Amino acid sequence: MQTTVRFTPAAAAVIHERACAERLTVAGFVGNAALAAAQSSDPRRPLVEALDRVAGVLNTAVAAAREADDGPARQAALAVLPAVAAHTYLALDAVLEAS
Repeated sequence: MQTTVRFTPAAAAVIHERACAERLTVAGFVGNAALAAAQSSDPRRPLVEALDRVAGVLNTAVAAAREADDGPARQAALAVLPAVAAHTYLALDAVLEAS
């Protein structure tokens, strides 16, 4: 089966380096990592996934703020950041409590 996965440039670089270090293709490395994660019974996994979602929202908000001209669009993008920060702290607290 073939699927498409999107990564940030920074994540793609780290994944590529690790795949090379393990003498795997990027696809092979990602497939192995995904299978290992799916089979994991780590109770912290949902919390890590929640942090990943928060990071995605933060990246989107920061990108919107960078792309917007000064004015209402930029202010709207920046207004999201305090709520994202609050969610991030809650997720981090949950991860720390679970460990």
